[in-house]
Amino acid sequence: MKYRIAIVGCSDPLFGEWGESARKVVELLSWEGYEVFPSDYLYEPFTKDLPRLKAMELNSFFKDPQMGFIFDVSGGDLANTVLPYLDYEAIRESNATFYGYSDLSTVLNAIVAKTGRQAVNYQIRNLVYDRGEEQLEYFKSHILEHRVSLADLDIHYHRGSSMEGRVLGGNTRCFQKLAGTEYWPELEGSILLLESYGGVQYKMMTALEQYIQMGVFQKVKGVLLGTFTKMDKEGITPTMKDMVLENIPENIPVAETRFIGHNTDARAVVLG
Repeated sequence: MKYRIAIVGCSDPLFGEWGESARKVVELLSWEGYEVFPSDYLYEPFTKDLPRLKAMELNSFFKDPQMGFIFDVSGGDLANTVLPYLDYEAIRESNATFYGYSDLSTVLNAIVAKTGRQAVNYQIRNLVYDRGEEQLEYFKSHILEHRVSLADLDIHYHRGSSMEGRVLGGNTRCFQKLAGTEYWPELEGSILLLESYGGVQYKMMTALEQYIQMGVFQKVKGVLLGTFTKMDKEGITPTMKDMVLENIPENIPVAETRFIGHNTDARAVVLG
């Protein structure tokens, strides 16, 4: 049985290249024989009522017993605006799994916190970029078969040699939007995932300091770093790895993978 696939956008409206890539994803999945349900709100400019409308539609996808996969293709700033309107009981009972990245770190971690269910850090738009062929193979063999594993991330350790716990977090800046809310997950004993698209060393240092002041590193059992696109491309130092190693307790293992973040060869990691 092929489960249905929904394509949604809880964050910013999809203009320009992002909108075109979303349309290509829908076309590709349809051509591959999947029953695809694109959101009615992918391209809508922001209005006061739009978060509620997006959430109501998303709730309907979760309530569909034939829905197996919900992929968010958006990013930016607005994803946390849908959180008060989501039906977390319906999400808890749903057959569908939610996928997204970057600003969707808010929704992914809220699902974990409010329902106890897993959600997946993954961007399906990579199917139609320059690594599309290998991404489609990974999509079919790992995403659709629910075979996402940390073993596929080619993880390298900079401190320690192992870490154990459920993975939480995601985008360094966006995850912090949940601080002080009911959507912040319990981090005790977890592995903190951090990645970023924009932002250079000062923005990353102030975000890291925020985590320090929140007591995050008194709870987590490891830190897994993804890519930091702008810093990596521009060769900016100190790197996020350098800042983490220098500023968090020395007993916390620190590892890194190039397969989580905004690169077009990015893979998936299960949160929760």
